[in-house]
Amino acid sequence: MSIIPKSPNCDWLYSYCEPKLVEGKAYAIDKTKVLYKLDQNECPDDWPRDLKEKVCRSLLEQEWNRYPSPYSEELFKLLADYAGVGEGHVIAGPGSNHLISLLLSTFAKGLKGELRISRPSFPLYEQHCLMNGIPYKTWDLDQDFNFKIDDLSDLPDHSLVVFASPNNPVGNVLSKNELRTLLEKNPKSLFIADEAYYEFSSEPYTELIGEFDNLILLRTLSKAMGTAGLRLGYLLASKEVIELMRKVTLPYLLNRFTITAACEVLRDEGSRKRMLEVVDFVKAEKSRLLRELASFSCRSGFKVYDSEANFLLFQWKDQGTFKDSYQKLLESGVQARDVSGGPALMGCMRLTIGSRKENDFVLKIFKEQL
Repeated sequence: MSIIPKSPNCDWLYSYCEPKLVEGKAYAIDKTKVLYKLDQNECPDDWPRDLKEKVCRSLLEQEWNRYPSPYSEELFKLLADYAGVGEGHVIAGPGSNHLISLLLSTFAKGLKGELRISRPSFPLYEQHCLMNGIPYKTWDLDQDFNFKIDDLSDLPDHSLVVFASPNNPVGNVLSKNELRTLLEKNPKSLFIADEAYYEFSSEPYTELIGEFDNLILLRTLSKAMGTAGLRLGYLLASKEVIELMRKVTLPYLLNRFTITAACEVLRDEGSRKRMLEVVDFVKAEKSRLLRELASFSCRSGFKVYDSEANFLLFQWKDQGTFKDSYQKLLESGVQARDVSGGPALMGCMRLTIGSRKENDFVLKIFKEQL
């Protein structure tokens, strides 16, 4: 017979928490079983079997009763090489989500200036702040989902700006020149750029961290390298920022499987080649979908936005029509991401660029049913 933990008095329990945490909802992931899962921007290709077997053989030779490397130095060196930065300028964690929360907890509490978060964007930025009582202001995109850098003209010194480029779920980018302008005009404010989709972008920011000391780049291998199952995110920054992050990062965050598999894929020349092929394939398929969808999107009452990521954003004129279209996709076996509840995203859904077969099926549903 299982023991059922006793429920406490909720008024007493909740007194330990920020009010927004008590009022809020947990981050939700749709678990509907479908033919084609195109809601989480995963890589369309899995790893080849020989690479998986190589990882397994390496794991078999290790002592599982021992802790792994506390700070995964070998992995950090490989990530630095992959990103094209100097050794000692990388730190990693169990997914970029974890690093987002860690960055906000480290740099957003007790700000002398202001915290500005781009909107609409990845909801975790605002959610973390709400749940932890961190005050912030939004940096709102315009009606066409473009960044407005003039809106940061009043940014006080010692502020923190958080944004994504390419931006999830929109797919737009803040150009390198625009970011350079913001960094030059605000040398005493810190900018965190979430570049989870940087491999697909025409303007990654790597060179800017060599020019400016007030920029942190946040990345993942999940989208282009196909490592979503490893749960590995990393950030690039000055050695001073990395040292601060080490102070708030617990040792042994990465398990043996993640470390071993990530090291193998980063050392494997074939994986680098496959990654470039995946990026080229996604870009070509994205262009094809945009071209074919444009021929009947007006008739069907939706707009599709171009993107520099591995997904597309669709927007219907009203929430009711969107819900009908979303449900038809779901009933046909396609899981998209409903983002219509997000700020300024009414009538919107995000769809991952999948395999050729998946993309053909999506086009068929749009042409015949939507």
